[in-house]
Amino acid sequence: MFYVRFDYSCLPVIISSKLHMTITNSSTRLAALVAGVAVAIALMGAVAVAPAQAQAGLSASQVQAIVSLLASFGADSATINNVTAALNGQATTGTGTGGTNGGVCPVLTRSLQLGSSGADVMSLQKFLNGTAATRVSVSGAGSPGMETTYFGPATQSAVVKFQAANNVSAIGVVGPATRAAIAAVCGTVTTPGGGTPTTPGTLQGGEGQLNEIDNITSDVEDEVQEGQEENVFGAEVTAEDSDVMIERVDVDFTLADAANGSDNLDDYITEVSLVIDGKTVATMDVDEADQNDADSSDFSDDANANDVYSFRFTGLKAVVEEDETADIYVMVTAVNTIDTDDMGDDWYVLIPDDGIRAVDAAGISDTYVSGSELDEETFSVVEVDSGDLDLTAATSDNEDRIISVSADSDTDGEEIMIFSLESNTSDNNISEIRVDLSTTTSTSTLLATVINQVHLYQGSTKLASADVDGTNGDEYVTFDDLDVDIEEDEEVEFRVEADFNDEADEREGFSFEASVIGANVDAEDAEGDDVTVTQTVTGGDIELRTTGISATFKSADEVRTNGSIAGDADAVDFTLKFSVTAVGDEDVYLDGDAVQAVGTNGLVWATTTDSSTGTSTALAGILTADDGYTSDDDQVGAKSFFIESGETRNFTFQVNIPAGADNKAVGVKITALKWDTDNGDDHANTYDFDMSGWTSDTITGLYIR
Repeated sequence: MFYVRFDYSCLPVIISSKLHMTITNSSTRLAALVAGVAVAIALMGAVAVAPAQAQAGLSASQVQAIVSLLASFGADSATINNVTAALNGQATTGTGTGGTNGGVCPVLTRSLQLGSSGADVMSLQKFLNGTAATRVSVSGAGSPGMETTYFGPATQSAVVKFQAANNVSAIGVVGPATRAAIAAVCGTVTTPGGGTPTTPGTLQGGEGQLNEIDNITSDVEDEVQEGQEENVFGAEVTAEDSDVMIERVDVDFTLADAANGSDNLDDYITEVSLVIDGKTVATMDVDEADQNDADSSDFSDDANANDVYSFRFTGLKAVVEEDETADIYVMVTAVNTIDTDDMGDDWYVLIPDDGIRAVDAAGISDTYVSGSELDEETFSVVEVDSGDLDLTAATSDNEDRIISVSADSDTDGEEIMIFSLESNTSDNNISEIRVDLSTTTSTSTLLATVINQVHLYQGSTKLASADVDGTNGDEYVTFDDLDVDIEEDEEVEFRVEADFNDEADEREGFSFEASVIGANVDAEDAEGDDVTVTQTVTGGDIELRTTGISATFKSADEVRTNGSIAGDADAVDFTLKFSVTAVGDEDVYLDGDAVQAVGTNGLVWATTTDSSTGTSTALAGILTADDGYTSDDDQVGAKSFFIESGETRNFTFQVNIPAGADNKAVGVKITALKWDTDNGDDHANTYDFDMSGWTSDTITGLYIR
């Protein structure tokens, strides 16, 4: 830390000395400017600056004027930053961390272009301002010390100058190739595995080398679809006896058969990237390759008559720590449209002999890879796969159920179906989905009378709504202009909800189901071609009730008892458990009598279709509740159970069935429940909604002893 104190009588001498101390690692020309800067400060009437003392400092405009003067004479950003700090009474930092741009090395993890904004843009501007040739601005916004977070035309122009000076396509966009060039200029070391950047001087160990060099076949593709990026070659290397820093990697391409399509690599791919341990460390355009007309003995014999396209990735500084292994992949970007004659042509790719240069901790540099260590890989560019969509609906998401609707108002947002669409190949875009609605009971009631609107959701996002309009029992709603993208190997779930109107008389007991027919799904793949969906899915049966019951089967248990003496039959005790909920605004009564046939009252049960008990005798069953209410009626023949509106009670049905003959089988099922809103002898309403699974196991081999 030092302080700059100005005395008008000797100001030029003092400020010249202090600023000369501040401007370190600068050119002789810059040192010669110090006196002139000091005079400029004196003319501004500057006063002493000292952070530890309450003395007046230079104004912001005065500081900026000095900084602008330095910039106009070509001072680098490290010098300008130190001078700015000194003039503001702050500590100076001396030289930067390395590189030719004043040591301001940005950490860039995304592409930047005209209109981009953020802290990384400011870091980029500071880097560009480190050299006069790429300075964003001499004064004002974007100038050294006044960098901004906005990527404007001045930043774009500076980027173009940097690209032109570093053999990168000068387009003004900071993409992978430009980021790699910035890293090379800065001298930043890329640590495989995403570690913190370091410097070559931090390598640990002594003399070392790369060893155990071999091909990697996992994550390497032999086909690259149009417009896609894929790894087409892979190798692994291990550092022995020292940390080893990879400085350069060469990659060669050649056409496998000259008799096929074009032998120009740019007819197949646009870029080649080098990926080390998952990080893209360098990218080159195809037109940056060196084209060699000579035969290459590194490749198979059938490629020796073809040109070799060689890419040299330099300035990598990728560190492989001692005893660690690094994965090196060559990734290519295919052209957006492959010519028919070129489609499927094979290209060889290889890191050739001496294709890797690396340095150990002792500073000894060497080249690696021989013909016996790495084998060529083959890839071709193919047409994008046509889209393929699967339409599915899980049974667990679409069970039969009762929806409770209000007796005197609309009931909105009730789920009626869930289905999914999955892209197997290519990305796909869904523009239209039609949902069919159909009644499932004999009724003259129109769906449009009962259902007001239907909504389509993707997750929590409502995609579209459609009115139900029609003149017959079966209707459909069409959701168009959806614009839903489903990426390759991605599955998207859709939910269908319905709003029911307040026509209570029409809705009571009305049932319907929703379905999606694949032919009514409009979709396009990534190439804009129509995609055919072949499946059809159907939701559960939905019954509407303003008042009633909803029942859930829980379990079944079977206990067999063998006959003990002559004439005794084997028998089975069946226990079936279920729960019943009162749906709607009224209390209900469940009939507590059990009958082995369809009748006017009672719980209706029967033996299963695979039973062969050999007896036609009507058997008694018993229905009990797990808890008791004073409103229950235990009178035989008029037994009933009270269920309060919105409440649930648990019930147990038990029956003992003996064998009517030798070698018989028996099982039990419940087929219907009777209920009413009055506690009378007759329960007028029947519940038999989705009761196909209310059954026990079948017990076989029953005998008369």
